Amino acid sequence: MVRALLFSIFILLFVGTTYAQDNLTGRVYEDKTKVALPGIVIKNLKTQSTTISDRTGAYSIPAHTGDLVVFSAFSYVPDTLYVTSLKYTEISLVLKTNMLNEVKVTGQETRLGNLKAAPTLSPINNQGLTYSTDSKGNYTGGLTAHIFDSHSAENKRKHEAQVTKDEAIKNKIADIFSPKGLKDYVPLEGQEMQNFIVTYTPDIKTYTDPNFNLTVYINSSYQEFMKIPEEERKSKTFQQILKPAEQ
Repeated sequence: MVRALLFSIFILLFVGTTYAQDNLTGRVYEDKTKVALPGIVIKNLKTQSTTISDRTGAYSIPAHTGDLVVFSAFSYVPDTLYVTSLKYTEISLVLKTNMLNEVKVTGQETRLGNLKAAPTLSPINNQGLTYSTDSKGNYTGGLTAHIFDSHSAENKRKHEAQVTKDEAIKNKIADIFSPKGLKDYVPLEGQEMQNFIVTYTPDIKTYTDPNFNLTVYINSSYQEFMKIPEEERKSKTFQQILKPAEQ
């Protein structure tokens, strides 16, 4: 009787240990290119356990037959795997075709319209003319030429056009680097998402650089952000932690 009881306990412990140590392993690749994908978020929807693929795309996550495991990243279409066995499994993710549209800054000028009435010019060398009068307003003969600085007006117009263009770019950047704009592309939320936005929102010079690639920028920024300890990433004093001398 005692031996049977001990044997039963041993079997239960063995099964429980084996069950706890089951892991789904494999590697994540980009579809078609077969490039290994690091930083892919892997989540078991049943147990809520989460892991991230390493720099070679390899992953390992606790799982059992019948579990649903989701593979996701900001620039790829999520893929859900129904676990039928725990054998080595390769996952191919498809690059999203509807990634955030990148703004192409061209040399086209913004039409501002007439901000004020243009000065009336004389036929003589584009100069404005006024008649000379005495203190009573009587015509005394002679003309006074008022030289119009066309370069100054042109520079002002160009400056106003550039300001308008910069504001449009700022608004576009703000739309992208916002919780709503990034929620489908980085697995962050709350204070952690705010800290990511404040830290990695690019300035106009960076964003409009001919070599700037939005997809690569967000991905590399996310990888860098995830290297920071979790308690710091989610801290409300994140900026003070990063730059104490500037606060």
